[in-house]
Amino acid sequence: MSSTQDDLASRARSEAEFHDARINITDERRLSYAYESVRDVYTFAGVPQECLDKRVLEVGCFRGDQALALRGFEGKYTGIDISPAAVNYCNQLGLPARFDFVVDDANVLESVGDGSVDYAFGNGVLHHLDLPRFAPVLAGKLSANGYARFVEPAQGNFVLRMFRKLTPKLRTPDEFPFDAATIALLEKHFDVRVSYQAFLRPYLPMLLFNSAPATRVARWLDDRLLKLRWLQGQAWLLQIELRKRAVAGGQSAA
Repeated sequence: MSSTQDDLASRARSEAEFHDARINITDERRLSYAYESVRDVYTFAGVPQECLDKRVLEVGCFRGDQALALRGFEGKYTGIDISPAAVNYCNQLGLPARFDFVVDDANVLESVGDGSVDYAFGNGVLHHLDLPRFAPVLAGKLSANGYARFVEPAQGNFVLRMFRKLTPKLRTPDEFPFDAATIALLEKHFDVRVSYQAFLRPYLPMLLFNSAPATRVARWLDDRLLKLRWLQGQAWLLQIELRKRAVAGGQSAA
């Protein structure tokens, strides 16, 4: 095995071990106060109504919360995770046979057939991946009209960066929040749409006990302020939609 292959294997093991160790630990719920005002942002990466009878792939299923929340789903769901403990946990949820959970490296998607995914999604997973490997692989797995949605953390402002430095145990050593270069990398393989979210959120609502009026005001202000390009780099979260790029002849590029 080459040194590069060794590095890739080591990174995969590190990610698997980190998430294996956390599958029965719920200490992230201590951070729920900070996330309370941005819950609506994460609904972007759920399964839309139009895909309830489609072939769906969740990248990073972890405890299966997204699968458990699906209502009226009649398609084929595949949830992958690099953590064997996570997949074992999901396989004990008692979901119908249309739900399948598999141990797989998202950088490879070995368990997923080419052109077999109508919709892929994930929350906070892409920044853990080796995107130069993942992006072309995902493009090849999407069907002709397939698309994907993800919610990811951005580099954000000074406060966010300091928080990450002060809490290294909450994340893996190789994860990298999104920046402009990361988005440009995805644009090599997809038509990319990005919506910038959470500038005054969560700070303003947190200071006011996450009251509903404070959250509404912060959301209203964020929606307007983050239309300004010079403020977009201060956003905490990104909603990212990836569409297969059309090529001549009406086909989609892989």
